[in-house]
Amino acid sequence: MNEKRLNEIKARKAEIRTLLEDTSKDVNLEEINSELDNLDKEQRTLEKRAEIAQKLETGELEPDNAEKAPGLDDDEEEGGKEMNTEERKTKMSKEVRSFLKYMITGGRETRGVTLTNGQAVVPEELDDEIITEMREVSDVINFINLKNVRGTLRVGNLSAIGANKDKDGDAITANGGVTGDVTFGSYRTSAKIELGVGLDTESLDAFKEIVVSELALALAIELESEVMTGTGTNEAEGLFVAELPAAQKVSVKLSEFGHKALSSIKGKIRRAYGKRASYVVNTETFHDLIEGMVGTDGHPIYNESTEMLLKKPVIISDEAPKNKILFGYGKRYWYNYNMAPQVASSEHEKFSEGMIVHRALAFGDGHVMDSKAFAILEITADSASSNTEVKG
Repeated sequence: MNEKRLNEIKARKAEIRTLLEDTSKDVNLEEINSELDNLDKEQRTLEKRAEIAQKLETGELEPDNAEKAPGLDDDEEEGGKEMNTEERKTKMSKEVRSFLKYMITGGRETRGVTLTNGQAVVPEELDDEIITEMREVSDVINFINLKNVRGTLRVGNLSAIGANKDKDGDAITANGGVTGDVTFGSYRTSAKIELGVGLDTESLDAFKEIVVSELALALAIELESEVMTGTGTNEAEGLFVAELPAAQKVSVKLSEFGHKALSSIKGKIRRAYGKRASYVVNTETFHDLIEGMVGTDGHPIYNESTEMLLKKPVIISDEAPKNKILFGYGKRYWYNYNMAPQVASSEHEKFSEGMIVHRALAFGDGHVMDSKAFAILEITADSASSNTEVKG
């Protein structure tokens, strides 16, 4: 009976693997994960019962002396010391440790989610750490509104909402608000790293840091690039590419660029947005033109200790276009991961080279949700006869 049920469980897992590999079909990952967890639990129970029965049959185990399977309890550390709640939180889950051990040693992945091509799917806990790491390496990701809504996300396109002055009993009319809708697509970003099998001498914690950090950095750079300059065609719409009202676009010649020009774009968006707004500047443009600039009082306009520019936060990005400066409320830009970053690993792809390949995939799209929340200052070149000295 046990053998029959074990075969049924293995057959169902094979069906799920086939379903996961078929990208043309939508699947409910939460339901699949839940089902796989239940199947794993049942499989372990059946296998343990079969193991005990076998030992009883061979005389290796006496019924009255049956003990728990060797290993530490969930709440116990080596040496029998009980862990408190905080210590438990800091420990990697058994699921994560199992997956990482699979990646390092090429051993059997015990979650039960192993694709037919030999790839193991990373536990959700490690996927979450990739998002956390991305936020740590990219200020742009913290600037925008990052969502994780599975499937097709369709939301209203906002404009600034105004109140009306009317009399009691008058009909209430809309003044701004939702002006249409925006449908978020599903565009892929990916990253891949290859690590030698010699890393099996590394500790699990160190190995996890390598995988998470490298994949997160690669995905963060790509996401930041799309958020800054994405064309909106087969990729996200970038902040510097989105169409803004003419009144929110300012142009200044290089010789006339100074702190007054930087201040001027602060007045191009509503105060309600401006109170929570930040500057976004290309790294080279910032260091060449802004970092040492002083105001009329002779003091620097950029405070290095607080990272504030004209008393506003400034986000410095390698991916922002040169000679363009954005000022706006980043939460009015949405980027939705309809499939958040997920990692798979394979020891077969480069087996002959002694490499283990780790790949991260994510699907998402980004849009400006309220064009009135942003303004852009463009610095243009002077004519050949103009003085190119930058003003303070």
